[in-house]
Amino acid sequence: MAKILLFCVVACGLTLPSEGADSHAPIDYVDALIGTEGEGTQYGGMMPYVGVPFGSFHLVPMTRLNGVGRLSYNQADDSLIGFNLTRQPAIWMGDWGAVRIPLTPRKIEGLDSTPYCGKMRVAGRVYEYTATAHAAWLRGDFSGVWLPSGYDANRDDAGLGYPLPNFRGWRYVLQHPGECELKIGVSLISLEQAKANLEREIGTQTFEEVVSGVRRQWEQYFSRIDIDAPEDVKRIFYTGVFHTLLYPRQIGEYGRYYSAFDDKIHSGDMYTCFSLWDTYRAEHPWLTLIAPERVDAMMQSLLEMYKEGGWLPKWPNPSYTGIMIGAPAEIVLAEACAKGFSGFDIGLAYEAVYKNAMQPQKNDASFVWEDRGMFGRTPETRGGLGSYMRRGYVACDETAESVSRTQDFCFDDRAAAVLAEASGHSDDAEMFRRRSCNYTNLWNSATSSFRPRRADGRFDSPSTEIKGVHGWGHGAYCEQTEKTAVWGIPFDTDGLVRLLGGKAEAVRRLDDFFDGEFWKAERGNRSIHGNEPSHHCAYLYNRFGAAEKTQLRVRQILARSYSSGRRGFDGNEDCGQMSAWYIMSALGFYPIDPTTGEYEIGSPLVRSATLRFATPYPRATLKIVVKNYSPSRWRVKCACLNGLELKEWHVRHADLVKGGELVFEMAD
Repeated sequence: MAKILLFCVVACGLTLPSEGADSHAPIDYVDALIGTEGEGTQYGGMMPYVGVPFGSFHLVPMTRLNGVGRLSYNQADDSLIGFNLTRQPAIWMGDWGAVRIPLTPRKIEGLDSTPYCGKMRVAGRVYEYTATAHAAWLRGDFSGVWLPSGYDANRDDAGLGYPLPNFRGWRYVLQHPGECELKIGVSLISLEQAKANLEREIGTQTFEEVVSGVRRQWEQYFSRIDIDAPEDVKRIFYTGVFHTLLYPRQIGEYGRYYSAFDDKIHSGDMYTCFSLWDTYRAEHPWLTLIAPERVDAMMQSLLEMYKEGGWLPKWPNPSYTGIMIGAPAEIVLAEACAKGFSGFDIGLAYEAVYKNAMQPQKNDASFVWEDRGMFGRTPETRGGLGSYMRRGYVACDETAESVSRTQDFCFDDRAAAVLAEASGHSDDAEMFRRRSCNYTNLWNSATSSFRPRRADGRFDSPSTEIKGVHGWGHGAYCEQTEKTAVWGIPFDTDGLVRLLGGKAEAVRRLDDFFDGEFWKAERGNRSIHGNEPSHHCAYLYNRFGAAEKTQLRVRQILARSYSSGRRGFDGNEDCGQMSAWYIMSALGFYPIDPTTGEYEIGSPLVRSATLRFATPYPRATLKIVVKNYSPSRWRVKCACLNGLELKEWHVRHADLVKGGELVFEMAD
């Protein structure tokens, strides 16, 4: 271990835009401290990340040691204890491949942070820092810090809070070219690659040149979206854009990548840290608009994981984690296919999806498949599939979270049908469409709700608790209640209407849900919007013939569930999903079923907006114009795309990306 003795009281001054001249570039509205203060996991769950879009890691100041359910930085803390090159993708997920730079605790006097550079003032000292895709540069007083000049970590001393099969660690090199700076190169491949990454991404550049280069990478995306809106909306919106561009992480290293699925080095590119159960709802749809040139590589990454690990992932970090339920990769792949993306192997995608949908996991009947119950030890894709295939529902006395699993499997089957049709398997497509109606097998007409059902066919209590061969399973719902689960069929709203007894009754029930369940005093008047199964609910009114109520509820959520405060919003970010909901809803549209390639019309919060599209789309510009705008006006009199009224209150993705004008006329 080499002792680094650096003597520097203050770092050389870098002026951040927030401290300098008045600037109105979209990126300068980013407030990296939104969502950074709170207890537990039910706040924004964010840190002031510095790095590049989709970076393999991000650099953050460290005020506490992180772990599952705990981040490296919290705005409520008053002492800096170091810096962390972190790959932790969500507050309730673990870190991996991190490089910690410890410091003697020092009182924080102030922090300025942008996506591309940070400045931390502590006890009369200043630390400035920036990061690229695989390298970091810090300037400040690191005297007395012990760090190796190069490190080749292995699986046994990776310092992880949970086991990850095959992950053999990471490598980094550290340089201290002056008495008050550190340069770090990281790699998942080798020490030599870490050195090459540092040389390639920092090399002989000045600190200011590196910062400028990182800013340009962010501006590449921020230049694709402009909005005119009240100042607070701009701060939340553009900070949300920043959040949505953090994940998934791109871990390829110039033509090669390390796979934790088979512990090998492969040629090509790779993304990981997909929070798919959360992000299929809005984050991935948003990426098809703001970062479409990356979508094919993201989809191919999922397929490479399938080839290397044998199954599509559900929450890769960087290998299987056994977290959440269903098979959300199927929905994300189907969405990309439905939207015309063709730079990934559609045939392989269907092969992988078919296996997910038709072959139960090993020991499927003996595990209860509770969330995290098999953390890091099995794919757990469609846990409970055997029960579903035998009975048309997941039995609650065999598998935990059975109602939510059944609903998710039905959505997954609808996605499988899209890929089957696209790959020339029309018979399979019809089979999957029929199977996607299995949710009706859990409808209890006596309670007018989806209830857990035992293997013998009897309905059971929603709080069913079962004892399986390998542990306990708790409850029939996943991040839902019985009341929320009524609305868990976004892929077949016509079928849901039939179960509810018609559109008028569906509207009445949805009113009761929002008025009596969505906001509650015992939650501190916070909404259940912090859990993703509710994200499409406001837009269901459109499908029930009550579009005005969609407009009202969307505006209520935008106003009450999000803020520019340090807490941020109801629930944690979940790798961009919370922010993507806000962004798309503020623009006036949102997908309730991404596999259809359609968006529901809501109520725009912006005065106007401009979206610029390019590769793989033909170059085009979409202008969103809001007539008769006022922040208090939420009713939409009509919406037109290129002069044609959207009478059914939805719009096709394919039509939006052709450009033109989407005009909303607001009612007085």
